[in-house]
Amino acid sequence: MKMQTEAAAAGGQGRLMIRQVWANNVESEFQAIRQVAERFPYVSMDTEFPGVIHCPSKHHATLTPSERYAALKANVDALHLIQVGLAFAASPDAPPAVAFEINLREFDPRVHRHNPSSVALLAGHGLDFARQRRQGVDARVFAALLMSSGLVCSGSGSGAPTWVTFHSAYDFGYLVKLLMGRKLPRTLPEFLGLVRVFFGDQVYDARHVMGSCAGLYGGLDALAAQLGVERAAGMSHQAGSDAALTWDVFRRIREVYFAGNTRQGQGVGNFAGVLYGLELELDLAAAPAPAA
Repeated sequence: MKMQTEAAAAGGQGRLMIRQVWANNVESEFQAIRQVAERFPYVSMDTEFPGVIHCPSKHHATLTPSERYAALKANVDALHLIQVGLAFAASPDAPPAVAFEINLREFDPRVHRHNPSSVALLAGHGLDFARQRRQGVDARVFAALLMSSGLVCSGSGSGAPTWVTFHSAYDFGYLVKLLMGRKLPRTLPEFLGLVRVFFGDQVYDARHVMGSCAGLYGGLDALAAQLGVERAAGMSHQAGSDAALTWDVFRRIREVYFAGNTRQGQGVGNFAGVLYGLELELDLAAAPAPAA
């Protein structure tokens, strides 16, 4: 671990290590995560889940943020998380030093509801659902270890991690559900308030940021291709690999579109605390909307 992370921090030499986390090594791997988080405070995150089964009757583009959240809640409450990927970097300009892929055991496609095309896509990209059931981490164990990892509920001070994601409303939905141990709250402001409590206010969704960058479009892989960013390790639709690619895409966006833009309102910091599709700022989410 020491040699791998120091080499990456020093200049990105060598191929990124994606550490696989299963039930038989979850305690030792979270000990490593706690050590890594102290030195590498920039965290990119991705999850894999079995698609969506509840779709609104209206076209997605016409939905309000609250209507999008209602659909998110219906799906997250009904389904099981499959994988969580975490990648760590030493600074905003550094490549990812190490990544972890936590494999969870709850989802069984034989008995649990899912979107068949989404599950087939994950299987086609290497996810072994039978192995996940046999050897995966219990979600309650994962939630407890995440709570004690130093990554969540760290406040908003200088020691708090910065989180980078891509189109992450569902990712945070599943993590908030696990950390609470119950279904998601009823309203969008309540949910975003919990995202702030658990993950702080330095949360960036690269999908939201790219909306202000001329010429950028599409999903994570398409965006990486437009920016000339290569996947450091693994393959798409695997959470650890996608988490690392998310970080590399985000820092490339900063380099190309925001270098030198330090005046208020022009830097990438202006995009903190907003999740794509749920465009209600996290610092406003804890309070009710003022009367008209």
